[in-house]
Amino acid sequence: MNTQPLILLGRGGFGCEVAAWIDRRHMPFAVLGFLDDVNVADNILGPIKGHAPSGEAKYLTCLGDGRSRQNLRKQIDAVGGRFATLISPDVMTAMSLDHSVNSIFLGACSISSTVTLGDDLLIQGFAVIGHDVRIGDGVTVSSHAFVGGWVTLEPFCTIHPHAVILPHVTIGEGAVVGAGTVVLRDVAPYTTVFGSPAKVIAYGKPHD
Repeated sequence: MNTQPLILLGRGGFGCEVAAWIDRRHMPFAVLGFLDDVNVADNILGPIKGHAPSGEAKYLTCLGDGRSRQNLRKQIDAVGGRFATLISPDVMTAMSLDHSVNSIFLGACSISSTVTLGDDLLIQGFAVIGHDVRIGDGVTVSSHAFVGGWVTLEPFCTIHPHAVILPHVTIGEGAVVGAGTVVLRDVAPYTTVFGSPAKVIAYGKPHD
């Protein structure tokens, strides 16, 4: 099996997890190492800042925050870097996922038909995405979350584990849905909701 040389951006806990998944599930990548501006380790190839791509390696951002994933992709893309998408062999899907750039689909997540996918996504294991869902750039859907049919997940929103988003709901840009939350109606942008049914517990963009 041919393997694609791959450099991971970010050697935090999640970056190491992604490398381990690639190894243990025999995905078609050969991880060359990490780029990281903060951590220090033997397998860090250098900093992200000032990195100049060369050779045939592709890149993948390994960060939990969607906006950070997108920002790093744009930074490396601007100097000629090319990005991969990681699709675990355990993923169950009724459509192709390859057109989503710099995205990670882990474990036995389930993605139904006619789903619109942005870039820079993180869909964790056992998450369920229903039919005709629209997913914007930089969205994070955590493990065991359920997203019903015709839902819209606007860019950079985060759905935490075991949350349930009922059909036809819109989760606004940058909104956060807490763990175990049941969402019955639209959530405004940059709003945090928690509980069953969902109640607003915070407003505003980060660092306002």
